[in-house]
Amino acid sequence: MKISIAQLIVGRDIAANLNRMRAVLESAQPAEWVVFPEGTLSGYFPDDDGFMRSLNGSSIEAGIQEIERIVRTRQCNCIFGSATFADGVLRNSVVTVSADGERHVYHKIELSGLDRRHFTPGAASEVIRIGDLTFGVLACRELLFPAMWSRLKQAGAQIVFHINNAIQPHDRIWNHVFISRAIEQGLFVCSVNNGAPPQELASHLVAPSGQVLLKTKAGGDDLLSAEINLADAIPDLALRTDF
Repeated sequence: MKISIAQLIVGRDIAANLNRMRAVLESAQPAEWVVFPEGTLSGYFPDDDGFMRSLNGSSIEAGIQEIERIVRTRQCNCIFGSATFADGVLRNSVVTVSADGERHVYHKIELSGLDRRHFTPGAASEVIRIGDLTFGVLACRELLFPAMWSRLKQAGAQIVFHINNAIQPHDRIWNHVFISRAIEQGLFVCSVNNGAPPQELASHLVAPSGQVLLKTKAGGDDLLSAEINLADAIPDLALRTDF
């Protein structure tokens, strides 16, 4: 299984963000998984009330549909963050688009103080099954809630895709947590961060053993890919032999 970390600088213009995502996706291979940061499509600036008020649900939906079109054409799979309007409220969401046309949307549950000024939290995090892959998706500060990861593991997740927007220098203290989550849950962790300066927390792909398979350069755009073997995920932690 090929995974590509698409660490991009998240901008304020939906059309420009979409064009940069399109440029990455148009080189994707069949069955590849391409993962973008939190808020990649819509932009993510919860500290700017004017920006948040300007978000347009129709433009966001049109962007999601365009990504779906590209994914179907390339026969790849894509995970990205975006604000979405659902049930009349604004949510901070993770959108999964598969090669066969499926769309899955997870709404971030553990909102930051800034998030809570604008977004309504989601209700549940459940595994997604596409083909032979069972996975979970989480966002940003949900990295710090191990019970959420444990529930996904218990439901059969082989990998958790974690989309991130942690660009302040002090966020670098999270670096080791990706490894901790991978080891303690016996699964792959793919975390993709906003590349906007002053980012010091890189994006990572970590194996269940704790081996760092990919790590981006911080403070800008970066695109890295690796092949993983899902058989390396550990179904029953009580029977693991690596520790």
